[in-house]
Amino acid sequence: MYRLIRGLVNSIKSAPLFSGSFLVLSLILGATQYQYWFGSYSYSNLQDLKKEIALVELEADLIKEANEELVKEKKKLNSGKDALEGVARTELGLIKPGEKFYVFKEEVKDDNSTDR
Repeated sequence: MYRLIRGLVNSIKSAPLFSGSFLVLSLILGATQYQYWFGSYSYSNLQDLKKEIALVELEADLIKEANEELVKEKKKLNSGKDALEGVARTELGLIKPGEKFYVFKEEVKDDNSTDR
């Protein structure tokens, strides 16, 4: 280990310009590579952000489709009184004055009956 350090010191003394510039460029390269792989804007964070963006775009598409359906229903309801009346009758069970409302129920057959 001592020989290695002594060899580095001797090489720096023999070619200071080359060794100094090599050291500075190595530090710059190391700093940029560190930022690329481990920094706050690293490659792995970029991949995670791309996945999140894809999910958000998918959610936005679903919301746009739902909004288009709501706009179609709004146009249908604004088209006239008959459409509004039809919705009121089916969804709310409303009846006109003077109408009679009948409810038909199915007969329930008893399987336990004693028909012998």
